[in-house]
Amino acid sequence: MAKRSPNGFVMILTVLSIIIPFSMLSYAQPTNIRISAALGMAYSVDWVTINYRDIGGHNQQIRRESNIDLGETADFTVPDGATNIVLEAKPLLSLPSTRIFNSLSLASGSDHCFELRGSVNRPSFTRVTCGWEPGGAISVFDNIDNRNVGLKRMMVKVKDRSGTSTIGTTYTDDNGHFRLNRSVTGPVRYELVFQDEAGLKVKWGANSHAQSASFEATEGRLNHTFREADEHNWYWATIFNACQFYKDFARQDALPVKSNAQICGYYEDGTSTTPMTGIQDVIFRVYGRNSRDIFWIVMHELSHVVHAQVDRNAYASFVGSWGLANSLRAAHGESWACGPQAIYTSRRYDPGSDELATYQREALDLYTYAERTASGEHLYIRPIVEDLRDNHNQRNADNEYPLDRVSGYTLRQIAQALRGAHDLDDWKDNLKDVSNSTSNYLDEYFNQYFENRAARTASNTIIKIKAVAGIGYTVDWVDVSYTDSGGRTQHIRRNENISLGQEATITVPDGATNIRLEAKPLASLRNTRVFNSLSLTSGQSHCFHLKGTVNSPRYERVGCGS
Repeated sequence: MAKRSPNGFVMILTVLSIIIPFSMLSYAQPTNIRISAALGMAYSVDWVTINYRDIGGHNQQIRRESNIDLGETADFTVPDGATNIVLEAKPLLSLPSTRIFNSLSLASGSDHCFELRGSVNRPSFTRVTCGWEPGGAISVFDNIDNRNVGLKRMMVKVKDRSGTSTIGTTYTDDNGHFRLNRSVTGPVRYELVFQDEAGLKVKWGANSHAQSASFEATEGRLNHTFREADEHNWYWATIFNACQFYKDFARQDALPVKSNAQICGYYEDGTSTTPMTGIQDVIFRVYGRNSRDIFWIVMHELSHVVHAQVDRNAYASFVGSWGLANSLRAAHGESWACGPQAIYTSRRYDPGSDELATYQREALDLYTYAERTASGEHLYIRPIVEDLRDNHNQRNADNEYPLDRVSGYTLRQIAQALRGAHDLDDWKDNLKDVSNSTSNYLDEYFNQYFENRAARTASNTIIKIKAVAGIGYTVDWVDVSYTDSGGRTQHIRRNENISLGQEATITVPDGATNIRLEAKPLASLRNTRVFNSLSLTSGQSHCFHLKGTVNSPRYERVGCGS
């Protein structure tokens, strides 16, 4: 290729800041190199080469043979995932062996900007700043502490001026500060996403995407506080930060947390639940409450997530127990969740106080009466977790307070004792397996709550499935597999359709274990299933209403009645 000689003007090679091509970056970031020729040096650039190894391990080269003339800029982009990137260039009309960069190695996924100096046979370069670096600080106003609290580990997307293309993605630190770690030119748009790097999302209903807040284009840092006046975003920010605090506290206590939990919220105040479906792991209805009240409920529901992480089948049994009238089988799950709820709220809002003192001044009879509905307030035996940990016996202060001679259990030990537990007695028996000098007082302590609770007896497992009117399919077949009392695998199969409005009842015999339920909609795709091998607790009644569509069926647990 013919080359042009220098035109006598002096030129300087200045790497300019990132402009349009640099703003088209995705989160999986390529490597960008910019070379611009300006007045000030006595040579122009003959050629540029960039050697690298691609994501598949193959050696590749980008080569520019055309001159970089005075006032011109050359931009180069090395694809995502490239390694071993080496930059070289030669001045025009220099000695054959003269090089500018001397095989300079470049870090991948970054922007590299240089200024050329020297003479035609003795060229040199200087790294220069490519542009300004997006960053800032994000917080949420706490209306109990009356101060701004940094939003922990929140996703921040930096987009181009129009907001159509993402330049890069980063996350806030534990104090709410962030920086993109690369330079840009011109205005950018910030988008704050209520999602952390592990995949925990705070979202509306059953949406797949996290809620977010976007801002007008600016050429500067973003310092923003979510305040109550911005009702919806303040709500999401308060829930999100509470989830991050729970992760921190649970990590301190070695509790297993679902790192990518799907946190759903509604703009209403009501009962929050933890169905753990993968699409809606936790559902919050705490709209309109203050910061501490929201934090309090988040601590409770995320403790149910810990329960599910310890033993998913036992947790499903606990959830199913809410549909059993006059049953105390849900008491252990709710009582567990009340422990971290109180401890972590105290740790957050009263860090200098005794975090185990929340329930030490409440009378025993507040917890020992079981209401006749499974949703009774007294299924929440709130002191248990704190009493298992502390060395304070309330009975010494007042004969009306619980007798508490157990102490020294850790939150992790108490949580792990939920494995295989289906009621208070199972939980208590599992705690006896933990080495603790006060374990001989566990019966005394637990038996003061609902002391007249009935002894457990073997019973059939009853399954009721109703195809409620309004869904778009009937049921083709239902299959229940289980292990009988003799250790043999058995199946109960119903091949008769369950038509709209009909209910099918299946009875599994006493002593069955490992019970799993499955069903298929009529005329659905071959692999479509309703229950996805749902594990059921033996000796209980399990009632379901079917929902969804023929190829996206769903189910809802409902009460079975008395």
